[in-house]
Amino acid sequence: MPPPGCPLLEGSLWASPKNMREINFSGENDAPASWAPSPTSDASTEHCAAERREHAEEVEELDRLFSAVYPLVRQYELENASPDDTKVVEYQTPAELLAAMDFSTPDVGSEEEFVRGCRETLRYSVRTSHPRFMWQLFAGSDPAGQVGELVTAAVNTSMHTFAAAPVFTVMERELIVRVAERLRMDTATIDGVFAPGGSYANMVAMLVARNEKFPHVREDGWEPADRPVAFTSVQSHYSIKKAAMITGMGSKSVVEVAADATGAMIPEELEKALAIATAAGKTPFFVSCTAGTTVTGAFDPLRQIKAVCQRHGMWMHVDGSWGGSVLMSEEHRGLLDGAEGADSFCFNPHKLLGVPMQCSVVLVNGHVGALERSNSTVADYLFHQSADAKCNLGQKSLQCGRKPDCLKLWLAWKRYGTKGLGHRVDLAMANAALLADKVKADPRFHLLIQPQSCQVCFFYLPPSLRARAAAEGVPALYAQLDGVTQAVCVRMQRAGSVMVNFSPLPDQGLPHFIRAVMIQPRVMAADIDFMLEEIDRLGRDL
Repeated sequence: MPPPGCPLLEGSLWASPKNMREINFSGENDAPASWAPSPTSDASTEHCAAERREHAEEVEELDRLFSAVYPLVRQYELENASPDDTKVVEYQTPAELLAAMDFSTPDVGSEEEFVRGCRETLRYSVRTSHPRFMWQLFAGSDPAGQVGELVTAAVNTSMHTFAAAPVFTVMERELIVRVAERLRMDTATIDGVFAPGGSYANMVAMLVARNEKFPHVREDGWEPADRPVAFTSVQSHYSIKKAAMITGMGSKSVVEVAADATGAMIPEELEKALAIATAAGKTPFFVSCTAGTTVTGAFDPLRQIKAVCQRHGMWMHVDGSWGGSVLMSEEHRGLLDGAEGADSFCFNPHKLLGVPMQCSVVLVNGHVGALERSNSTVADYLFHQSADAKCNLGQKSLQCGRKPDCLKLWLAWKRYGTKGLGHRVDLAMANAALLADKVKADPRFHLLIQPQSCQVCFFYLPPSLRARAAAEGVPALYAQLDGVTQAVCVRMQRAGSVMVNFSPLPDQGLPHFIRAVMIQPRVMAADIDFMLEEIDRLGRDL
């Protein structure tokens, strides 16, 4: 089926026997799809006309570069499968990197320099596919996505019009519908667009909400009487304040609402904050909930917050950049209960689903035409009147040139199916629970909270502090543990053996603690054990 709004005309591309109607854009595959290459044509460099010979030579160059670089990539991935013999990172200071690599740009290039650059880049980069990379809310990427990135680069088009990207514009719309179905949203009133990251997606959501509430701002700017105010959890992502800066409200127009001990927004505190803002003559218009906070992985109570938003006529956005991917898991999608009522929702397949960066999606739910009303402008040289004009996505996006990032998600969904992607989520959750159990059972460590998602937050207790921790309680040692945490994590990074991160939670009065992220699907129990032992080895003298 063509996407809603796209005409199905007799004699058009859609009606052709060899066209996109033969492409199954659905990602709802329970089992991985099989794939076989199409038969090759008899085209070769020898068959090219003389005036096209230069293009054919570029294909020959591609052959040579692939032949030289693919073995490097393959070896790189195989080394990641031997964590006892391969470090997560061969740590170098900036000065050491400048000495180790040739960052110059020559007047005359060569294939040899190109290959050397690839080799050195692989050598000194952080191995995010390594099973002991437990540092960030992303980890490596799967083969299907990597190949998708290659195809994207080969096609090298932009998503602004159907004419420029017929397959990708249809594909993106179909994926928006598939994601909405997973969220149990009404697909008849769904819209959306892919975005270069969750921060950008959050900004788009706030911008659309602003323009729906204050339509004059789009052309005339803010008026003194507007006095907009937005609300979000104190533990939400910093991009919400950045969005307020970009939309002209200013970061001080974002009110941080108190969170509970797990990191989830407290609806009653939201009501209190709303009452204060309204009494001050401000205009509440936007609440950003979080589905998977950056530090603890908490999920805000969406259904309760939606009720608050409805009472006060506010737009509810769900920032699912981190945790939104649980929509693929039958076991854990209940964490998104209430998301179907959101006015906008975003998530990042490049995090929990292993799609290469960047790949983010923002949905607008129940506000038909809101994206165009917010983001469109006149560009007659680009957006022409035609039968396919309603399929042009450039009027929905703030970008003109935009990569077809949808291909990576679509191919990953085709390759692994909904069940395969859901299994990746389930495995991450299981590994987080396993690590939490090990931390609770080990007197060298102190678990802060039971994992809400795939992050495990805990303290390392060096020998010098264990007796005091038992006698006085861990909170009495927060000042010392702050320094211990930072020292251990820095030592691990420089050793390159494991990478975990650390963070404080000022609103909860917590100093820096260790945060290990369990989304790497290659993690085994032995890697978790190694990480705990390595923390102790590097920190026992503190």
